[in-house]
This record gives sequence, C-alpha cells and structure tokens, in this order.
Amino acid sequence: MLTVSKQPFSLVRQAHKAAPVALDPEQLAVVSYRCCPIVVQGGPGTGKTTVLIEAALSRIQEGQNPDSILLLTYGRERASELRDAIALRTTKTMFEPLARTFHSLAFSILKMKAKGDPDPILLSGPEQESYIRELLQGDIEDGFKEWPEDLHKALTTNGFARELRDLILRASERGINADELAKLGAQEGEKYWQAAAAFWKRYLNSMVMREISAQDAKLRIDPSELVSRASIHLRNNPDLLDQLRSRFMTIMIDEFQESDPAQRELLSLLAGSDVIICADADSAVGRFRGADPDGLAAALDLYRAKEVVLTNVYRSAKAVFAVGHEYVQGFRGSPVTRKRSATNENQGFVGVHRFRSGAEEAAFIAHQFRSAHLREGISYSDMAVVLRTPGVQASALRRAFSQVGIPVASELQALAGNPAITPFLLLARVAIGAQPLNLDTAERLLLSEFGGADSISLRRIRRAMITARPEGDERSGTQLLLDAIQDGQLFIEGAESVLRVHELLKGAKAIARNKTALADDLLWFIWDNAVTSDGQKLANAWRNQALRPGIRGAAADRDLDAMMQLFDSAARYSERFPLSGPAAFINEVAQEDIAGDVITAKGVRPDFVEILTVHSAKGRQWDLVAIAGLQEGTWPNLKQRSSLLGAERLVERKRNPDIPRDQLDVIAANGLLQDEQRLFHVALTRAKQSLFITAVQREDEEPSQFFEAIEVMVNKTDDDESQITDVPRPITAPALVAELRSQLDGPKAKEAAALLKAMSAEGIYLANPTSWIGSVPLSTDAPVIDADKEVVVSPSGAESFVECGVKWFLQNNGGSDGDSTAQVLGSAIHAFAAKMVQEPGTSREQLIDSLQNSWKLIDPDSGWVSASHLESAVIMLEKFVEYHKETKREVKGAELRFDVKLGRARIIGTVDRLEVEADGSLFIIDFKTGNTAISKEDAKKNLQLASYQLGVAEGGFTDGTKSAGAELVYLGTSSAGASIRQQYAIDIEETKATIETIGEGMGAATFFATVNKRCKGCPVRKSCPVQSDGRAVNES
Repeated sequence: MLTVSKQPFSLVRQAHKAAPVALDPEQLAVVSYRCCPIVVQGGPGTGKTTVLIEAALSRIQEGQNPDSILLLTYGRERASELRDAIALRTTKTMFEPLARTFHSLAFSILKMKAKGDPDPILLSGPEQESYIRELLQGDIEDGFKEWPEDLHKALTTNGFARELRDLILRASERGINADELAKLGAQEGEKYWQAAAAFWKRYLNSMVMREISAQDAKLRIDPSELVSRASIHLRNNPDLLDQLRSRFMTIMIDEFQESDPAQRELLSLLAGSDVIICADADSAVGRFRGADPDGLAAALDLYRAKEVVLTNVYRSAKAVFAVGHEYVQGFRGSPVTRKRSATNENQGFVGVHRFRSGAEEAAFIAHQFRSAHLREGISYSDMAVVLRTPGVQASALRRAFSQVGIPVASELQALAGNPAITPFLLLARVAIGAQPLNLDTAERLLLSEFGGADSISLRRIRRAMITARPEGDERSGTQLLLDAIQDGQLFIEGAESVLRVHELLKGAKAIARNKTALADDLLWFIWDNAVTSDGQKLANAWRNQALRPGIRGAAADRDLDAMMQLFDSAARYSERFPLSGPAAFINEVAQEDIAGDVITAKGVRPDFVEILTVHSAKGRQWDLVAIAGLQEGTWPNLKQRSSLLGAERLVERKRNPDIPRDQLDVIAANGLLQDEQRLFHVALTRAKQSLFITAVQREDEEPSQFFEAIEVMVNKTDDDESQITDVPRPITAPALVAELRSQLDGPKAKEAAALLKAMSAEGIYLANPTSWIGSVPLSTDAPVIDADKEVVVSPSGAESFVECGVKWFLQNNGGSDGDSTAQVLGSAIHAFAAKMVQEPGTSREQLIDSLQNSWKLIDPDSGWVSASHLESAVIMLEKFVEYHKETKREVKGAELRFDVKLGRARIIGTVDRLEVEADGSLFIIDFKTGNTAISKEDAKKNLQLASYQLGVAEGGFTDGTKSAGAELVYLGTSSAGASIRQQYAIDIEETKATIETIGEGMGAATFFATVNKRCKGCPVRKSCPVQSDGRAVNES
C-alpha cells in the first residue's frame, strides 16, 4: 500500500564539493603573494590555472569582495569553466562575472556609456566577413572603385574577403587607422594597402549608414575595433576609468601569451598593484587571431615586480610528458618554462601509427577509443581527437565513430554546414529565390526529414508521373517533379512527400513576400510547420527522440542545439539590422564558412568524444587523446597566410620598424613554422594517460616532419622501412558476427557456431542465421509476369536485356538514377529535331535560339561546366541541321509511335524519324547524342534498329510494310559532321524469334547477369552477383 507523508519539507540545494587542491611551494608562493604585480610562467600541466583559481579563492576567503576580482582569459567556454570552478568553492554572492574574455570586458566597458553615447551592438566574425563580401560585390558593380586591375578577379573570391578582413583586424589591433594604413602602404611599397585603406573607409561609412537606416540609435562595432574602442572610451572618460580601477582591486590573466597589442594596452589602463599574469611562450596558439607571442617578454616586463616559474607537471603520465618535454627542447630561444619535470607516477602510453588511408586511420582511432571505454572504463567525455584544421578527416572520424556506436560531438562546422539544419536553410533559400528549384535541390528537400522520401520512392514517383502525364505532355520526369513541388498538382497516389514539401515551400514563400517579416519569422514557420512522414510535427519528433537514452537521443539533442543556434543567430541579426528582411540573413548564413557561436557540445552533455581543433583544445585535458591527420602540407601548414594583401607583413613591420621590406616575408615565414610548432606542442600536452599520433602514408600523401620527429622519439629508431599499422576488427556485434561466420567453414567451425548460438540466445539478432541474406527461402519463385499475360518490349529495352538481363531487370524496376543532364539534353535534341519536321521552315538560328532560351530547364546549374554543355548542345543542333539539309529521302514524320504484337511479346516504341525512299519503302532514323558511336559491324546487328524495321514489316506504320533499312545518326561525337551507322535488310523471321524469346525472358522468374564492356560504368554494379561490388549483397 502506498502512503503519502504530509510532513512539511523544504528544497535544499545539493552541495557540490570540489576536491581539495594540494599546492606545491612554487604555487603557494603565488597564491599568498600580495601588493605588487607578479608574473607566473609555467609549461603545460604545471597548474597555472589552478594557481589563479586558488589565488582568487584565497582573497575571497580573506574577505575581499568577489566583484573586485577580474580574471581574464581567452575563449568564452574557458571563462565559464573558471567561473564555475570558483563559484563551487565559495558561498559568497557574485553580482558580476568574475571570469571574462578581453572582448567581453571591452564590450561591457563600451556599454558603460557616457551621456549621449549610443548602445553598442557587436557584430560576429561571420557577419563581418559576409558584409565585407557584400561591399566588395558593390565595388565590382561600380567599376572596381580604387582596386588595382590585377586584383579585379580576386575580388569575387571568399579568400580575398578573408584576407581583407585579416588586414583590417591586424591594423585595428595595433592602433592603425585607415589613413595610417594608406600612408604605410606608400612608404613600404605595398601596392594594395592604399586600395584596402580606401575600402576600409567605405566599410566604416557603410556601417554608419546601416546604423542610421536601422533607426534604433545603436552603435554597430566589428570585432577588429572592439578592444581598441574600449581603450579610447576609457581615455575619453577619465571618471569611468577611475571607477573601474577602483572596482577591480585584483586583476588576473590566464594564457597571457595569447594577447595582442590592443588587449595589452587595455590591461595597462586598468591594472593596479595586485596583478597576477600567467603565461607560457611555447604554448601560444592565437597568432592567427592577432596574438603577439614574439612581443611577450617585453609586455611582461611591465609586471615583473616578482616572477615565479612553475616546474612541476601534474597533468601527464611519464610517457606522455616525455614526448611533449623532449619536443619543446628544439624550439628557438630558451624560455624558463622548458625546465620542468613530471610528478605523475603513472607510466602512460604513447603510440605512433601510419595507415594506408584516412578511413583506416579513423577506424583505428575509433577502435582504440571503443576499447578504452569497454575495457578500461574510460568515459567518452574523457577522450578527444585533436586536428590541425577541420575538413575531410573530421568527416571520416565522425563516420568511423558512428559505425562502432561511439557518440561524438564536433565543433568544427560552420552553421550552414550542420547537416541537421541544412534542409531548413535550403528550403528558406528556395523560398526567397536565392536557390533555384532544380533536380538536386528537389531531391535534397524530398529526402530530408520533412520530405520523408527515399531514393526508391523518388524513382517510383517520377515513373508514375511520366506514366500519368496527359497525351501530348512531353515534360521529362524531372520537370514533372519540379512542377508538382511548385504548384502541388499531382495525379498519382503515393506522392505525399512531394505534397509535404509543396505545402511547406508555399507557406515559406508567403512569409518571404511579407515586407515586415524577419529571418526568424521565416525559419520559425518552416520549423513549426515541418512534419514527418507519419504526420508528426518534426519539432515534437526531435524533442521526443532527445528525451530517450542512447546515441540516437544524444544525436537528436545535438540537432535541437543546432536549431537553437540558428534561431539565436537569426534573432541577433534581426536585432542588429532590423530592416534587413529574411533574405539578408539566409544568404549570409549560407555563405558563411567561419564557425560562429556554437551551442552544441557545450554545458552539461551526455558522454561524448570530442573532435576539435588544437585551438579549441587549448587549456583543456583528457585521459585519452588522438592527434590525427599529421600530413605533409597539413600540419605543419606552411602556406603563407594573407600573402596577397600582406597582413603578416604589417604585423612584422610594427614589430621590426627598421628591417628592410624584402626581409619581412622571410621573418613572417620563419614565424609561421614556429607557430605550427607551438600548435603541435599544445596538442602533445593535452593527454593525461594515453596519446595516439597518426598519419596516412600512400603514394600521394606522406606523414609530416612533425609526425616523423615523434615517431623517431617514441620508437627509438630512424628506419626507412616504416611499418603500416593494421586496423583491428571493430568491437561491434556486426563485426564479431561477420568474423565468426567466416570461421564456419574452417577448423574452428564448432567454436564459432557455439558462440553465434550463444549470441543469438542473448537476443543479438544478427547472430541468428535466419537474418543472414541467402539463408531464408525465397518469398516466391513465380515469374514476374503471369504466363498468360503479354510482355511489353521496347526496342531499347530489348537491346539492354540482351546485353545483361540483371541490369535490365533492376533498372526497369526502380534501379536507375533520375534523369541526368545528358539524358534531359538528349530528349531536348530529339524534340528540336522533331520540330524541324513538324514545323517546316524552322531555321537553324531559331532552333539554337530555342535551345538557349530553354537551357535552364535542361541544366539548372550555372558556371563554366554548364556553359560547356550548352556549347556542345549547339554543335549537336548544327550537325543535325546539316544532316537534315542533305537528306535525299522524303520525310514522312518525326516521333512516330508504333505498336505490334508478336506472340506473347508486344513491341511498343517511337522512332525519331520516318523517311520514304523513291520506291515507297520506309527508312528509319534514330538520333543519338552520346559521344561514342558503335562500330559499323555492330550496327548491322543492332537489335534496336532491327526492332524498328520489324515494326515496319508487321504493319506498325500506316505508310507501308516494306523496310529499306535504318541508321543511327550520332550528333555528339568529335567528328565534324554527324556519324552515320547503317543497317540494311534484316532477317524478319529471325528477328521475330529473337523478340519473342526476349519477351519470354522479360516475364520469367530468373534473370542472368552477363559480363560485358559496359560493366565498369554500370549503375547497378553494386547489386550485381558477378561483380565483387555486389557479391556481398547476394551471398550469405
């Protein structure tokens, strides 16, 4: 019996007690130090961050107001971790964020406005780059403004916009304005700086105009000027500066080596007597963001009233420590942080491995992580893969982890690249007219979650549309599908996916047409009205899935986070530019390739492996770390950054004002290698217990010098014959079942069978032989067409069936791809050829004009590839016109249909053209648009032409029953004119017998695969039992 207590109760917050921290003498000296600035230097894992946390807590315990302590670091997530670490160990209330980034502090300072100052709004990095691209496009339309002629083509590229943004950022961080940049350009012989400076002025003026047009009295600030504006704001408002100096009695800075000149200037304005600065020159990773590690020593001199060097490393086990420590000894200079020793007694492990491919590399890492999780009990959240840059390797890793059931979180994608929200953005782009509704777009929408279709159902829908189209409707399957999505008119059953996309697109277009609508209005409509194939709202489906345990629930949770990020970005954009409308934001996000604010994988999350860049890994640690993708040209990446506009030369010029211009590039190149070495050093020092370092070795790809240095270090050998690591079997049920099944014919058959039986008894479905392909009896062995029913045979189908029965059967029953551009083009050329017959007097120019006007329907893409296709199509038409002029026979008609019965077979087909000889006999023409003609001997035996001639002989045409022959006319070959392949008289009885046999075969129960010269490019090869690609599908 259940009883309910009626006693009063109170809710009590759960106490989170952090483990006590034991400090060594060096660390205690820093924590207890007061009165003057102190510099703390130490390598990775020496406890620099711990010292700052303990120093803050020590002051709070002594009675200092927590709001009087300012802890500055790099990265919002890092600042959040520091705030939490301190908050969990004190009961004091904090009214201000104790830990912040420099940019957060600068933004707060600007919000402390003086009288009459507008509220600031900070643009994100992606927003700034997108706006720069927009202005550059305006420059192009205005005749390229001041840009030199040799830059005109570069202005259209994303890379140029990024270089221009970098130049503006580096100049702003060093207090250089547009006029000073132009002056420097003239002095230094930098021919592009003056044009860049003029653009910078236009950019700033345009931002002012945006502020005016927004009508919200807010100041829009881009990241390049945020910190320097804060310093200017403090100088212009000395009362505010005094207020902040009085408030922040203690200032602490973590990772000071990541600071740039603007941040150092802001610190110098605010710093009082109680300042603690932690740094490690060998771990600077932010140079690409403007950090100035080369100027670190001089910047620290201002605060060296006392200096402490931390020498004990607590993070890494001995083997991991040894690799990082030995590697850093080869760096230039001799910072005191390199003299350190490991205190961790665990031996740890470091493995260095080469692989044949990126897929094998990813599979090996997945195996090691899965093994560590199952055998050693290491949480996935205590594992990470560190890469130099996101790209193909990150995708391979995600696939490998997914295949073995490892949950993964990745922060390496820009918003537009997130697969969860890509369909929503795609539909929004179609709604605003930024994306054409072509076949590729339609298929992506229909295959999305709110479309709910799959490849097979799409093929069936298109086939049904072609079958159901009215008499005289010559639209292709592709055009019918696109028209149905646009207008929603369907005359077939089973096309609910098309209707769902139509309704969603129709509503989205209505929102987009509303002049007062914002980006978040459009996106919310799509999100709120999207439904799954079972009629459930997609939002509810994701929510319900996210509440479930396991990998799928975690994936749905990540998808919801991605959607939240999209809405957050849209709302922020609408706040910055309230009159912008949906198109501006949607276009910006679609072009964005800088990762903006990321919600996914932050905060409290389920057990995930992280895939992240070395920059994101800075300041963090895991039990198990893999450093992947150490390829030559990738890591180190020694490609000069901003080499065209010279942002790095600007940095070096400010640092080295007296060095000749031609030496700046050399200095910048040397600095680049040192940057890459520091990045690798940081990666090497993230692991606590185990570290794997991997690369691919094959003919076109070699491991980098960084990999080889560690390989020699770990393996204690410099052997030229490097070993390739074999990938172990995945630790998954399918892989185990596959291995046991392979043993069933070997000496260990009994043991394998016993294990399979035990697994099946435990509910592992794959181990049950009834689930194995080939082990279950056929559901039916009846013929595909009843014996008493006729079989429709098309002339082209007959040719295909003779070539390979399996290919014909699979393609005829949904196994063919949709209409390609080449197929649609072929249909169009045939239609134009018929037009010249059906509309006498049509000129060559009119045909070509019709082709060009309808080209977008044939090939919806744009660019040089499409232009090349159009040029080829025009040449085909010209060849046809010449062929048409030279014909000696009378043309009776084009696109003529015939239908004849031969026993069980019924031949139904359409001839491209029917001509009459002088004696009244009929001649068949079949136009081909392929680029390869068959041989003249093969043409004599061509079954398609023979079927046409049989159609004549059997009375399929009203103009006679005597055939004079047939010919193939190839318009797409490289010859100057059309290539002709002729077929004269055929053996009618032999052809009839062949067609009847084919008809029986097409309706049979068994189909045979035939190896032939077309096998290599066969579209159904992966389902073919005689090919290695498809054998696994057909054999047990």
